[in-house]
Amino acid sequence: MRGLKLVLPILAVALSLAAYFFVPKFIQINEVVCVSQFGPCVLADKLSPLAGKSLDEVKREVTSVLVSEDSIADFSMQFKIPGTLEVAVIEKTPKFALRDLNSGFFALVDKEGKVLKIVEESSLPSVTVDGELPDVGEKVKEEYFFALDLLYNVFASYAAVAGRIEDSSLVVNLPDGYKVVFPLAGDRDVLLGSLRLLIGRLNEGGKDSKINGGISEIDLRFKNPVLK
Repeated sequence: MRGLKLVLPILAVALSLAAYFFVPKFIQINEVVCVSQFGPCVLADKLSPLAGKSLDEVKREVTSVLVSEDSIADFSMQFKIPGTLEVAVIEKTPKFALRDLNSGFFALVDKEGKVLKIVEESSLPSVTVDGELPDVGEKVKEEYFFALDLLYNVFASYAAVAGRIEDSSLVVNLPDGYKVVFPLAGDRDVLLGSLRLLIGRLNEGGKDSKINGGISEIDLRFKNPVLK
């Protein structure tokens, strides 16, 4: 009896390991379903045709597809009886967009500066550039990323949704009429702090106000901001 008590746990572990490693090779997957945090998965058309093979094969091929996709942050898979593999993905979300002046297309860019997709329309804060957009999966130029990040913060504070690169500078027209010119490098917090301070003073109605002084442009490219 003592020997039997020792053998049974070992046998149970062995059977569990065998089931884990070998059973997936014999389970047929008839359907691959993909969902994301937004609902239907954007890669459903790529994953659905993988059905018709064993669970083991389908999981390997799904993994191969997803790890090569720059738009996917993470994913998990779950087998459901009788023959469905459900794939849950977390899609990366774009933070802002880079717009090509000539084609009008937008490169949707994530918080790390990587292009997730190219689209014809976008409501994201966008910077227009005169030049070709980076390909999907590539990172935008450092100065473009700096401009995008600046614009995003200006958008959050002043609802300015668009900017453009002109003469190696970021130009943003604020809804209240001010034209703001930023450099494409520097301390972002200092630039934004200077902008808030200047607009606050201009809107106070004193001698430096927009009404009395006729100020319509704020140029932050210099150590001492230039008001025009």
